[in-house]
Amino acid sequence: MTRSLLSRKERTETSKYELVRQNVLDRQFELEEFVNHYEDLVEVLCSAAQFGATPKLERLYADLRHAYPARYRGLRPFLISYLEFVPNDGEAGLKLCGRPLDAFEALVAAVDLREFMEQDDGSMISRINRTRGALTLYGEHLRLLAARVA
Repeated sequence: MTRSLLSRKERTETSKYELVRQNVLDRQFELEEFVNHYEDLVEVLCSAAQFGATPKLERLYADLRHAYPARYRGLRPFLISYLEFVPNDGEAGLKLCGRPLDAFEALVAAVDLREFMEQDDGSMISRINRTRGALTLYGEHLRLLAARVA
């Protein structure tokens, strides 16, 4: 009887371990997908800063902006733990959409790219650097977790 109980307990622990491992892998995949989308957005923003809000860049920004909230929503609780908050992110949000925002949200707060460029107070590069930093730290955290449960 003891042997079967131990066996059941071991199976439960193994099952929990596999759930944790799968959860970490899922979070890594979710982060990777978001980072790819985010880097496309950053490329559009940097191109617009250099060349202006061309029609092609406007379309790309609109597409990326549309998909961004759904991709960010699940990651936000984790990413904001690694994000340095500064007052001008919240202020940018208040100007653009009437509520304070974090740096990730501020990158897509404008209705269109032209408005984003007009409202940029010179903080875009700082915002990108801080968000990239948060992405890097969270990614490292997940890599460490994955190594522990591998």
